[in-house]
Formats: sequence, structure tokens, C-alpha cells
Amino acid sequence: MALTTLMPLAITDTPARKALQQWWRVRQADPESLMAFTDDAPRTFAALSRCIATGEWLFYLAQAAPDDVIGAMWLHDLVWDEDGLPRAGWLGTYVVPASRGARTTQAMWLLIRDALEARGVRSVYIASHHANTRAHRVAEVHLGFHPVGIFPAFARFGGQPTDCMILCMRPEDMGEAWALAYERSRQQEAGRRVRLALPVRQPALPMQQKRFNRLND
Repeated sequence: MALTTLMPLAITDTPARKALQQWWRVRQADPESLMAFTDDAPRTFAALSRCIATGEWLFYLAQAAPDDVIGAMWLHDLVWDEDGLPRAGWLGTYVVPASRGARTTQAMWLLIRDALEARGVRSVYIASHHANTRAHRVAEVHLGFHPVGIFPAFARFGGQPTDCMILCMRPEDMGEAWALAYERSRQQEAGRRVRLALPVRQPALPMQQKRFNRLND
């Protein structure tokens, strides 16, 4: 994948609260987010901050300058190895409208892919709303992902079970991609039933709470 004309970017996995909040506000105001994110996605800035602080997400914010937030990518629904290290996960992406474009997304991905590989991540998957064909094309053509297939009723968007396109970073992971998609879909629906019955908040560990407080100060 050529990078001859791509903008210079910097990524961080410890974003400043101001920059993270700027990105969050743009994302929440964007009508395209309705098709980009499932009903299980965080609904508040505090929930987002907790996902980052507790390590539930491996989150990277991309900036062209300290006050110029471009977008973010994150790995969620992580798969851990026997040593407790992340070896795989599902990729989320949001680029702010003012910077949106396939080459911007490509530049972000190349940096974040290297950062994930440095942490031991080897397999990355994408689940995208079946109608979001632009996102499918960017993932295949510009990020180098491989289509696995359409998973029926994979997740809920606007309360409705929705088919999603599943993609994987490495062609040899297609079988695992489908197996993990099945397991994730099952867990999402089970989790939804639990939340409807009795919402539960998991306490953060002291160091996790400290980072969470920093993001929300």
C-alpha cells in the first residue's frame, strides 16, 4: 500500500481529555454514526473513557497537530492468549467529517496496525453494517482486509437485528473470523437481555480508576 501522498499523522493511546472529548462530540453529532456503530457502543463520554481506561479497548487517537483531531481506531471484543495478552480483536474506526477520506483512513491504519503488532496482536477483524458499502470498499481496497461474508442478524442497529459484513486482516483467519463472529453475536444478544433485566456496573481496579478519573476531570 503506497503512502506517497498521505498526510503526516501522530497517534496516541493516552489521549488528552480535551482532544478525546472533541472527537467524541463530533462522532455523536454525526448522523452517519447511526449506521457505523451498533447499539452496544458507548452512549456517554464517561462510558467511552471507561472502555479506554480499563483496557477493554485498545484505543488510538490520530492527530495532525495537538489541536487537530483527525479520527480514531480501536480494538474491542479482544481475544486474549494464555499469558493474558491481546492476540486479536475487532476494529472500530471513526474519522471526523472534515478529514474523511480513504487515504486518511489508510494512513491511520498503517500506524495503528504497527502499534497493535508491537503489542502482540496478530489478527484483526471488522464487522460492518451490510449497507455501509463505502466502508467495505475502504477496508478491502485501502486497508487490505479480506471479505469473509455476510453474517445474518449479527448486531442491533436502532434496536433492529442487522446483517453485517465480516472481514479479516489475514486470509488465513477467515475460519476464525466466522467462529468469533458467531460467538460475539451470541454474547451481544445475551448481554442485551441481561442489561434489560438488571444493569450492572463492574468496579474498576485502582490504577484503572485513576486513569478513568484523569480522562473525566
